[in-house]
Amino acid sequence: ANNSYHALSRIMSFYTPEARPALLADLGAGLRAIVSQRLLRATAGGRIPAVEVMFNTKLVSEMIEQGDFSGIREAMEKSMAEGSQTFEQDIARLITAGTITREEGLAFADSPTNLMWRLQNDMAPPSRLLPKVEDNEDGATFTEIMFDAPRE
Repeated sequence: ANNSYHALSRIMSFYTPEARPALLADLGAGLRAIVSQRLLRATAGGRIPAVEVMFNTKLVSEMIEQGDFSGIREAMEKSMAEGSQTFEQDIARLITAGTITREEGLAFADSPTNLMWRLQNDMAPPSRLLPKVEDNEDGATFTEIMFDAPRE
């Protein structure tokens, strides 16, 4: 299987349509995670893994029980499945770190369009993400603020 939702679809294909509802319930309850990897050419030579991780959170479990495998991918992409990551997220990290080339990443991404969007938006350098802060003329730094909360 190429990724987590393909793995789930492949598992389903081994069972008769009559047995699938029980299988989905069992997978939803018993599956802990699916880890998929692809070996990409590293810029320094050799290969490096790009990893997709799907943890079976409550949301993912419900989607498995309903047979909504495309919803699982969407939940992973939108970070609704805590701890999970898509290939695009890991490939974007590898490109940003200079570990692989953009061309190599695009060749191995499930969705090159999503990868390009992620590179242009999510992985922007901090200077593009934060507004420029002007120097404060009065010298206040607010580094010594204390908050006393009453104990219950």
